[in-house]
Amino acid sequence: MQYKYLNDKNTYCEKQPIMLRLLYNNVFGRIVLKVITLKGVSKFIGIILDSRISSLKTKRYIRKNKIDMSEFEDKKYKSFNEFFTRKKKDNNYKSNKNDFISTANSKISCYNISNDLLIHVKNTTYSIEELVQDKEISKEYKDGLCIIYRLSPSDYHRYIFCDNGTQKFIKRINGRLHTVNPIVYDKYKVFSENSREITKLDTENFGRIIQIEVGALCVGKIVNNDIEKYNKYDEKGYFEFGGSTIIQLIKKDSLSLNDEIMQNTKNDIETFVKIGEIIGKKK
Repeated sequence: MQYKYLNDKNTYCEKQPIMLRLLYNNVFGRIVLKVITLKGVSKFIGIILDSRISSLKTKRYIRKNKIDMSEFEDKKYKSFNEFFTRKKKDNNYKSNKNDFISTANSKISCYNISNDLLIHVKNTTYSIEELVQDKEISKEYKDGLCIIYRLSPSDYHRYIFCDNGTQKFIKRINGRLHTVNPIVYDKYKVFSENSREITKLDTENFGRIIQIEVGALCVGKIVNNDIEKYNKYDEKGYFEFGGSTIIQLIKKDSLSLNDEIMQNTKNDIETFVKIGEIIGKKK
């Protein structure tokens, strides 16, 4: 998958992990896949990653993914999952009320929601009703925008609120835990098949946003903070180990997203953004 950074003309290529290619691109791999995407297996992996012995994996993971640890709290991690859900030292975010910010460190794409409430991601079509399993909610987002934040395993896996407002938890939908890597987009409808949590965000400046956190291969556990009222930049939650995805549904005429992100998506290129980075403006 190709991606760019904002205000950078260069295009980069994300290497597909060998393990994912083996799992998703051959018959024997797909047999194994049926087992490891089961929730019970992911729960077992989670127990291992919460153990003290799993912390031995941390240093190698940091080197392999070239993670700059100077950005994070200086502490000794008791397990790999404790490291994976690490917190940043400082959150020096700045914006005004009309600025729409990225909710996570991730590679993002943005799609228009068509008149028939469909989103076309790569060669796969999703309906809003499929994603949220609610016909009435889906009608509200006709002609709106769908922003997809794809977090790789090496990314910071905590995410924040994009504006001031209040939130209401709608539902949790149980499902499988496929990878959210683009390697599977043509094979599985991961955003509507995977486990996910759906929240309604009533924001001060961008209207009602539906936010969907999607779990992924090898745990991908979703942990959301149980709060009703929030401020911009407050932490909404985090994912435990695994690549994960956040989807935001934005109502028509609420947001003007960065032109570069929109153009990159049209060219089948993702855009890497940092958590709290300004990616759009209020219309």
